[in-house]
Formats: sequence, C-alpha cells, structure tokens
Amino acid sequence: MMMPPPLSLDEWMDNFMAEWAPDNEPEDVPSASERKVISKYLHGRISAGEAAFEYTRDTISGKTSGDVWFLIYYIAQTLPETQDRLIELIRAITALPDESLASGKVQSWSSVGLADLHSNLRDRWDGDLDHIKDNPATGRRRAFIDLTLFIARLRSEGLLRTPYFSNMVMFFALEREESMQVLDTYVLAAARYLEWAVQDVFTESMNEYACSGSLLKKAKEYGDVERWHFWKSRMAVLGNEGGLSQKARDAAKSSLARMLKVEIVIAQ
Repeated sequence: MMMPPPLSLDEWMDNFMAEWAPDNEPEDVPSASERKVISKYLHGRISAGEAAFEYTRDTISGKTSGDVWFLIYYIAQTLPETQDRLIELIRAITALPDESLASGKVQSWSSVGLADLHSNLRDRWDGDLDHIKDNPATGRRRAFIDLTLFIARLRSEGLLRTPYFSNMVMFFALEREESMQVLDTYVLAAARYLEWAVQDVFTESMNEYACSGSLLKKAKEYGDVERWHFWKSRMAVLGNEGGLSQKARDAAKSSLARMLKVEIVIAQ
C-alpha cells in the first residue's frame, strides 16, 4: 500500500491558494471541497472511487466551471511522491458513469474529461517550457521535469494520448542548440520521459511530418538521417558533455541504454 504524503500537504495547499487565488477568477480556482477531497484522499482517508465521486461533484452540479484537473496535475509536478495515488484517482474519475454536466449535455469522463486533461496538460507543459529560459530557478526546473514524468506515466497507463508529444520532448532536448543550463533541464526531463514512454518515443520518431530542430537539419545536410538514430547519437554525445551536470550526463547515458534496449525488444 502506498504511504500517504507528509502531513505538510495541507500547508502546501494553503500556500498554493495564497499564491494562486489572488490573480485568478474565483471560478478558475479549485473549490474548497475539491481541496478537501484531495487532502483526504492523499492522506489515505478515502478510496480512489470515493474521491473521484466527491471531487467531480461541483463540476457536475455546475458550481464550478474551472479546470477540474488543474489541482491534480499541479500537485503531481510539485509533490511528485503523490503521482502513484493521483494516477489511481484519474483512472477512477475516468471510470465514473456518464453524467449530465453543467452544459446540459451528457458527457463521458473517459472521453470529454480526458480530452480536457490532454489539452490542459499540454498547455501547462508548453508554458513551463517557455519559463525555463526566463526563470532558471531550481524549483521551476524541477517542477518541469516532474510534470514531464507525470505525462509519461499517464501515457504508459493509457490515460493520455497527446499526439506527437514524445517528439516534442525529444525535439527540445536533442535537436536544438540551447545554453547548457537550459539543456541540462531538457535532458533530465527527456530522460524521465524515456523511463516510462520509450516505446512511444520510438514509434513517434517515424513521423516524417514532424518538424526538425537546427541540429537535425545540419545533420541532414550530409545525407539521409533517421530521427531515431540521430536522437541516439545525441544522447551519446550528451553523456560526455562537460558543460552539463554529472546528473544530466548520467541520465543521457542511461537513456541511450534504454533506447538501445527497446530496439532489441521491438525487433523480437
């Protein structure tokens, strides 16, 4: 059984509200009942099924029109130790029976709800990606890496099918010229992604319509280069890149080994 997160979760929730609420419309702020349910669930006081029903009640009744997923993925990226439990909660939410939501239309959590999760998570990731260059603070970089990990885990569970996302993760980590500080973060994020979604990465690398970064374009000037093989070669280079942290270099080496291993598995 998963251990609940530390009791400081409630303090974290208070800090989150103090930071988030003043700059956002009331309907966009997680309701008190949503926050209470999440707290009870992550402390092991209610089951995933009970939490799923209680957590979505305000959305179904029309009491809130905000992003029902926001609090879940925000916690996942700032308290990554909760990710196992949050994935279990998402699975329980998507298993809820169809309900008549505030719009008056009968919608399914497993279709409409997940579609919202897909688009909102991608928007969040894109926004954090942009902030990495402007704000290199360690906490923001770590949150971006942990959000990338959460997305990879959701994909591995079949709960997220964001098209071409795997290509985007590798594009920023392996195909573009970046400062070493920014590249360090991107490589660590790509490595965490590959831990859970390496086969997705291999499959998406075959997409001939995906855009190419400047480094891949240069490589193609000397002949036909398959994206997957280019990514492997870049991981090999980054594993010995003195400008990166030791942690990032080790992550690149582990990622290369994982990519070579999946080739063997797929070939069998």
